[in-house]
Amino acid sequence: MKDYLKILGFLLFAEILTLFINVTLAFSGSWIFRLVTAVCTLGILAGLMAQAGHSIGNSDRKLLKQNPDAVRPSKPIFLGLVSIFPFQIFWILLTLAKCGVLDGGFYRFYKLLCAPFLQVCNLICDDVTASSLPVWGLVILAILSVIPYAAVIIAYRMTMKGKSVEEMMYQK
Repeated sequence: MKDYLKILGFLLFAEILTLFINVTLAFSGSWIFRLVTAVCTLGILAGLMAQAGHSIGNSDRKLLKQNPDAVRPSKPIFLGLVSIFPFQIFWILLTLAKCGVLDGGFYRFYKLLCAPFLQVCNLICDDVTASSLPVWGLVILAILSVIPYAAVIIAYRMTMKGKSVEEMMYQK
């Protein structure tokens, strides 16, 4: 349970950090500036979630040395699912708003509640109503919401195998 709360804590930290970056850099209307900001915020999300996966993997690796049955093989999958749960819930709500089931103004709340995707949303559609969001934009947002899942699982599995990014980068 502690590890799942750690994932949610890292998600909250990523949300706050990327929201700060988006608010700080949102004064430019240029699409190039928005694109750079989107790449940065998505990188921050991926990096923080990878750090969470590495941290949990490191503690699980030490635990496995003491007790080989201490960690379930399905743990990284559940960690990844916890990491995408908030984004998927908000994406479902956004889809419902696009279909007219929820208020169309939910799109502006989605941008704030899913801060790593705020500039991507602005690149897709400047309007603040969900009805103006194209279907391909919903697909892109659904694909991007899988970034935390991939980052957590890859970092966790690499750490469990005893590999670090630094060793792999500087390997001859």
